[in-house]
Amino acid sequence: MMRAIGFAVVAMVLGCGPKSTDPRPVADAEINSGPDGKRTGAVAIELNKPTAPDEVNYQHLDQTDWKSVELRGTGIFEVEVHWDNQNSDINVDVFDGLGTQIASSPGGHPGGQSKKVVAQIEQAGTYFLRVQAPSPRDGSVYTLQTKWEVPSVEPVAIPEEEPKKRRTSRPHEPREPSEPKPKRERAPAGGVEGRIVSSYRDGGGMVLYIDKGAAAGVKAGQAGAILEGANGSSALEGGSFKVTQVVDDHKSIAKTNLRSIGKNTRVAISTR
Repeated sequence: MMRAIGFAVVAMVLGCGPKSTDPRPVADAEINSGPDGKRTGAVAIELNKPTAPDEVNYQHLDQTDWKSVELRGTGIFEVEVHWDNQNSDINVDVFDGLGTQIASSPGGHPGGQSKKVVAQIEQAGTYFLRVQAPSPRDGSVYTLQTKWEVPSVEPVAIPEEEPKKRRTSRPHEPREPSEPKPKRERAPAGGVEGRIVSSYRDGGGMVLYIDKGAAAGVKAGQAGAILEGANGSSALEGGSFKVTQVVDDHKSIAKTNLRSIGKNTRVAISTR
């Protein structure tokens, strides 16, 4: 009996008893993060290419990684993070050159293994991405994928006028009846008008960035039309589109099957 008690005491002293598997907060979850655990040690990554696999892990005291990118021009910057551990959550946030956060990671959902964050870039410069395991239960190998283009509204070449030819008298000939002109599409009623701030070709159509968002009642899935001319009320032929994403209160993204919008930058969105 005394020998059994002695073994139990030794086991307790040496810490051989069962260990708790419940993750708990630690005093400093960045002890093992290394230089890239701070923005000053951010690792530069290439645009429009998947990064090499990396890892953040709260319990391994490597909670945060920082990356940097050089963005030339203005436009919409997209970042996707994909991770391996389906029981974990990983965040990615975007910061400007001054360290101000300009885009926040969306919340997690059970079983999810990817997230996308979108930021509108107003000026060229160095931008930073912070990847984090947000809670003591989180940690995984991950890969980042960035998407960056410098979209712009396409200019339309104006053809030079040909010199007018002198009319010559011709014998009167009966005219054949002309085919009726197709009716123009009307702009959707009961909606909101906005403007295309930038656009670029994507596959067989175009992606449009519009200056109206949640504050104007715009929602993903709503239909809209590109308006013809500077002040026209008619829809551009074939210029219908669908809102694919609402970025924030004042920005949204849409997709149209047109391959060019010319100088037409006004839109109407049906918010009913």
